[in-house]
Amino acid sequence: MSHALHRYGTVQNLKNDFTLFARTSRWVNREGGGPKLKKILDILLSEKPLNFGSSKYGKNLMSGLDLEEFKATLDDAVGVVCCFSDRESFKRVLLKLKEAQIGISIVVSGLIEDVFKIAAEIGLKPHTVFLSLGIHGNKKLLPDEKVLEITTMCGHGLVATKLAKSTIKKVKAGNLRIDEGAKLLAQPCPCGIFNTDRCQQLLELFLPADS
Repeated sequence: MSHALHRYGTVQNLKNDFTLFARTSRWVNREGGGPKLKKILDILLSEKPLNFGSSKYGKNLMSGLDLEEFKATLDDAVGVVCCFSDRESFKRVLLKLKEAQIGISIVVSGLIEDVFKIAAEIGLKPHTVFLSLGIHGNKKLLPDEKVLEITTMCGHGLVATKLAKSTIKKVKAGNLRIDEGAKLLAQPCPCGIFNTDRCQQLLELFLPADS
């Protein structure tokens, strides 16, 4: 989905950041799609995604999403969304989905060279490609680039700049552990595409050099 395309960062810190969307389509396969989505969810869970969630349910794994309750919502859900921070797990889940031939559209995002390379390794050819053209307009109104790297991991803009700055401040002062800060920042993003592993790496950059 296009809202996963605008993750701000460097090639290096985006290297292990992959999102995956399994989406039904209105008037095509949404009605009766619940069992297929549940099968997809089981495949995703077999490779332990870092985070997953549901905008319909309004929660993600980091904000207390209950797996059984979540599965029950899939009978009328639009789809399943998750993110991975491990390339090989991401690759294996794509291979499993390819072999399962469930009939639901799968959309992934990541660095385009890496996504194409993974697809080639498992015999997949991408159907359609969307590219982010960057940020346009008055960039002076934007927060610091290091803050953007964190907030843009929620494509719907629900991770507020003030929350990111507050979390960074607490981490720098030693009042909040990095893993706790990453989990806190992930909670407002119900889709579940906020990558907490990457967030921890970004928060580490704010620690004093001797810590």
